Amino acid sequence: MGMTDKVKYTDAIKAELHRLFETYIHTCLFHMKKTFKNSIPVVDICLVVSLCKLLEAMYASAKNEVKNHEQLFVFCAVWALGAGFGEKDNINYRKQFSNWWKDKFKTVKFGTGSVFEYYVDLDNAQLREWKNLDAGDIHNKIDTAKRISSFTVPTSDTIANSYLSEKFISVKHSPMLVGLAGCGKTQIIKGMLDNITSGPEPAFLQQIINFNFYTDSELLQIQLESQLEKRGGRSFGPKGKATLVYFIDDLNMPGPDKYETQSAIALVRQHKDYEHWYDRTKCGTFKEIKNTMYIAAMNPTAGSFFINDRLQRHFWQSCISFPEQPNLNTIYSAFLNKHFANRFKPQVVDLIQPIIKTTLAAQDQIVANFRKTA
Repeated sequence: MGMTDKVKYTDAIKAELHRLFETYIHTCLFHMKKTFKNSIPVVDICLVVSLCKLLEAMYASAKNEVKNHEQLFVFCAVWALGAGFGEKDNINYRKQFSNWWKDKFKTVKFGTGSVFEYYVDLDNAQLREWKNLDAGDIHNKIDTAKRISSFTVPTSDTIANSYLSEKFISVKHSPMLVGLAGCGKTQIIKGMLDNITSGPEPAFLQQIINFNFYTDSELLQIQLESQLEKRGGRSFGPKGKATLVYFIDDLNMPGPDKYETQSAIALVRQHKDYEHWYDRTKCGTFKEIKNTMYIAAMNPTAGSFFINDRLQRHFWQSCISFPEQPNLNTIYSAFLNKHFANRFKPQVVDLIQPIIKTTLAAQDQIVANFRKTA
């Protein structure tokens, strides 16, 4: 996977896309603002830019001429406009968005599930479930001698967010996964980054940066420059021709200073806006930073809750919920089956599913009967 070339649209495609924007977008934005709540604040232009970027990535990845432009547009619109919805104030706004979309727009037919359970198969012009994209055998990849966090078990949620994040990265648009602690957003990003940075000559490199309350712009700039080298003049970039992807975890964690400014976030915003930051050793000069981009994760109930709107507008947001029972069963089964295989008698291996089922049932009872402490 690498950066996509600039897509050239024919006049017919331009006319069709213009019609689709007129048909869907104004109605969607008006209803969303009136009815639903995003997990984090987001402006309309950010949603529209994300839609345009996803369309660009999908058209660029099509091996043949796209057969159904409206089907592709609907897929991109659902994920660009609705991915930021989740459960808030005990209301599942993503489910409400899905129900509203299926009731309002009838041209493109979805199955019985949520609109977020499907992707568009460009070759066959069909909407198919995300699980059909799982082409790997995770059982053979798992090494029980390593940490569990070293592996990402493919479920519908991990497949969907990894796929879409890769598409946005291919057009240099930054993804951001938003969710509560422990929902798996960091693991999804790490698994996706490991995938795109593997191989003998990868098109991407990665650097993981964890924010905390004490992270400031000076510390962050040192970290950001650690994998850059001077190219000539004021230009800096990563080694070779690869693009360096900065993964910033807990983006909203830095504490504000006495002027209510989060200097680390301000530095990222400056880089996103102008592709440079200032040289701290030479007053008044700046460094042009090339071939880099960002991907982020944050918990909207921790730290400063949200980030500056001027930085937020550069990201596509996707809300990650806690895995549901079928996905949890898939994850635990993958690790336990690998651990018990060839080590224990069949009678012991047969107990894996009852153990998982009982544990998940106990977890549900604990959540239902014990109140949160914070």
